[in-house]
Amino acid sequence: IVVIFCGTEEIRKQTMCGIYAGLPNKENIHQLILVLQSKMNSYARKELEKYPFKVETFHICDLLVNITKHALNPKLEILTAEEKNKLLTKYKLEDKQLPLMLETDGIARYYGLEKGKVVKVTYCGGVVGSLRTYRCVV
Repeated sequence: IVVIFCGTEEIRKQTMCGIYAGLPNKENIHQLILVLQSKMNSYARKELEKYPFKVETFHICDLLVNITKHALNPKLEILTAEEKNKLLTKYKLEDKQLPLMLETDGIARYYGLEKGKVVKVTYCGGVVGSLRTYRCVV
């Protein structure tokens, strides 16, 4: 994983081309995280789609608070492929029948979850005591 902090100027297509050209050992990179301080135009976003690895962008304001450490946030556990298959066969379900979590959700972005991943969500305390539910990332 490579993390790059971009400057305060608007991010343009030329900037993205320059970032890609400056990356060493491109074949060893699996994920690129760009931390932005300004806006990225649509041409630059389209350029990101050409990269041969996953690219995520975060605005610097999104990183000021660690959302996973919030007091009201439930406990999350990412299921492996085997655990996911067990869950789906146990309840005779398909992915699309589980409650959904968008890929753009803050938690999904924090953990880098991709479509098709299943997350076990455990709520503790309050009125429910302990409640377990599952979410499928779409």
